[in-house]
Amino acid sequence: MAKAGGALAALAVVLVGCSADTGEGGADDPVVTPSSGLPSDYEVPAIAEPLEPGRFADDPCGLLTAEQRAELDLPDTERTELGGTAECLLHPAGDRITTVQLQLMTDRGLADLVAQCRGDNAPAACATWAPNTVDRYPAIVDDGGQCRVMVGIAEQAVLLVNDLKQPECRRATEVATTALSTLREGR
Repeated sequence: MAKAGGALAALAVVLVGCSADTGEGGADDPVVTPSSGLPSDYEVPAIAEPLEPGRFADDPCGLLTAEQRAELDLPDTERTELGGTAECLLHPAGDRITTVQLQLMTDRGLADLVAQCRGDNAPAACATWAPNTVDRYPAIVDDGGQCRVMVGIAEQAVLLVNDLKQPECRRATEVATTALSTLREGR
């Protein structure tokens, strides 16, 4: 439980992000939409095809191949721990400034994250959260300045992507969509 608390605390501290919808154009053509906050009656939709994080929970850098990272201009990776959970930091070539953080949270679901936005003790960042979808999976996007995409992949698992440099969410959505494809294939 300490692991879960640490991950949620870290999430609450760094919650800044964007809002993106894959729209009719699909995952290759994300459409950025303004945030509206979570509707008071919002319920996370059921996940029709849950994905198993498997080995990627401890190796989130493995969710993108070297070729995929190069296409996203993020060829360099670094695995770190955040609150006891493995995360992958993706960097442009030769640049050690983190531009994208990628993580699989396996002890909380999207509904748990939404629940933290209810009540008197909700973090201020929740005001910029909005429901969305990424490649048919329920998501919460945060447009509080940077792009944070939180995708529900199973009842107790969330794919987190935080792009610190591109607040319009195109790259974060591409990273999330690519990671979802890898999880579906189980490679």
